[in-house]
Amino acid sequence: MIKHHVENDSVWVGLSRCSSITHKQSESYSRMLSSAELARNQRYRFARDRHRDLVARALLRSSLGGLLDTRPEDVEFEMGAKGKPHLKPKSESQCAADQPVLPFFNLSHSADWVILVVANFPVGIDVEFTKRKNNVLAIARNYFFGAEVEQLFALPFDQQRERFFDYWTLKEAYMKARGEGIALGLSNFGFQLCESGQIDLYLSSSIDDTPADWKFSCFTPELDYRLSIAAKTPADLQPIFQEVIPLVSHIDLNW
Repeated sequence: MIKHHVENDSVWVGLSRCSSITHKQSESYSRMLSSAELARNQRYRFARDRHRDLVARALLRSSLGGLLDTRPEDVEFEMGAKGKPHLKPKSESQCAADQPVLPFFNLSHSADWVILVVANFPVGIDVEFTKRKNNVLAIARNYFFGAEVEQLFALPFDQQRERFFDYWTLKEAYMKARGEGIALGLSNFGFQLCESGQIDLYLSSSIDDTPADWKFSCFTPELDYRLSIAAKTPADLQPIFQEVIPLVSHIDLNW
């Protein structure tokens, strides 16, 4: 197991490419999963989905195990009130409100990629494969925040599809960081991407939150993939990226 740590104000992001994981490695990963995780894995109809789920659980368990200095199979999770998983405290001291001991984490996957983010504050991540064939502009027109729709369709047509994925991944990352998912309502909040690189959050009156409490990052790390991070922190985001083969290697990525 590879041990690592997350500094107080840092964000660690691990990427696993499913196509890089061998059959032998996959077999070893299945031994670290809980019975409930194994049962869920077997409910996937297609082998590629079972493989990706296995890689995701292995990335999560091995990374958190290295962070907590415990075996991956001994990492325990529990569900929050709104269904978001988090680490299960092992002692009463970790349950206390004034003892923020356990890290926050979030998983995302698309096409060949599985992505994990870990931080010491609420954080969410989303990755999307941008070459999928569905009509993303129709989604934006019907479900996005009003100002986003105006900004998106004011762009030249050949730029609109790519900008859609900026908005979409930011929205997903924010909803996941809050732990509420799609119930938050895509049209109840939106983003403005400034030429300076600053990303501003706008909220409708139905959402109780303070935009200034959040930091966002949105970029294209490699061709055909868009990635966004949302974090509730006063510090500027400076993520640390590594490519991970669970239980085998961590390689720094210059993203």
